[in-house]
Amino acid sequence: MKVKCPFCDAVSFSIVEYKTNVLGYLVGIMSILLFGFLSIIIMPFLVSLTKQAVHRCAKCLNEVKSNSFFGFASLEDKLLTFQLGSAGIILTRRYLLYIVSVLTCALAIYVFVLTEAGHNHEQSKRTCY
Repeated sequence: MKVKCPFCDAVSFSIVEYKTNVLGYLVGIMSILLFGFLSIIIMPFLVSLTKQAVHRCAKCLNEVKSNSFFGFASLEDKLLTFQLGSAGIILTRRYLLYIVSVLTCALAIYVFVLTEAGHNHEQSKRTCY
């Protein structure tokens, strides 16, 4: 992205640096607390959704611009690619957000059913002597 630096008045392409913000860490901790070991499945998606893009001036390296919540202004602005060996997936952020939402709901239902199946709801028969 071409920007004008307010510090040195240079017009150049910015250097983009992606950082995980506090929200990313909070969402990660919440998913670990809610889902335990199963949160490993959705953690890569949560980390990529919560990154924040910081634009720096190419000349003086001062921070010029920072993107908003989740690191983007709209859900259609960037394609995300995931590659495993020779196979890969290309998604927009909107579809990635939909997939993460569906996986989160499915994992929540699974954990709820798993914990309910572990409880014994029958009254134990106690004999009094």
